[in-house]
Amino acid sequence: MLVACDDDAVVVPERQSAARAAQLARALVSPAAGPAFRPGNVTVITSWRRPAEVLDAVRRAAGEAEDVLLFHYVGSGPRHKGFALGGAAPLRAAADLVRRSPAARRVVLLDCEDLDTASGFFTLGPEPGGSGMPGALSLVGKEPTLYFPAGDALVPAGDEFTDTLAEALRSGITDGPELLDLVTLRNAVEGRWAEIGYQVENEYVSAPDKLRLLGGRDVALGRNIAFGPDGDRGRRPFHLDAGVVDLMERWWD
Repeated sequence: MLVACDDDAVVVPERQSAARAAQLARALVSPAAGPAFRPGNVTVITSWRRPAEVLDAVRRAAGEAEDVLLFHYVGSGPRHKGFALGGAAPLRAAADLVRRSPAARRVVLLDCEDLDTASGFFTLGPEPGGSGMPGALSLVGKEPTLYFPAGDALVPAGDEFTDTLAEALRSGITDGPELLDLVTLRNAVEGRWAEIGYQVENEYVSAPDKLRLLGGRDVALGRNIAFGPDGDRGRRPFHLDAGVVDLMERWWD
């Protein structure tokens, strides 16, 4: 279940939350990546104006999932604020449904502003790993760090966590395991950001750096298409982590 809150200030359609969520959905069901999820079981919801529809969809997914329930949320701007903040926030209600799901493993991916608040809905505390943390739940999340001016507002660049995760699933990871668990994906995504950081020459522009991670070793989001000597390396696979990138950059220097 992928839920998106678009931002009117974002003028590039490909950078809207719904477009990014759809991109990740395609990566999750790609035959090249396993797939980890059947196409009929992956839904992208963008009807933030009717939160009851979102909650109905999450309720169905949470009730039907037996093995893995994945909940992804991406959003920024005023609509996100209305969806994720406040005592009656629909995101809080969605988190309750995810936590009560009978699924053996629950995966939460958060790509949004106000990450502490959003993650707290799922972990029952201000930080992942809080005392009320339900078992068998893994969480990966990040707030936007790159913003561009849009009139009088600043809007997220929109190409950080969700986009990079989707590309990691499509491209694979050099020297990585056959199955891409969340810890492996976290390390590889941070490695790609480190690589971008070396390529950025403007001292006033920085690359994203860290993802927040809880758990993640017991659930995979796809198969590593770059695995083994015969793996597909046509899409420039990711490196294992930022440490590998640092070693390579020092070697080239």
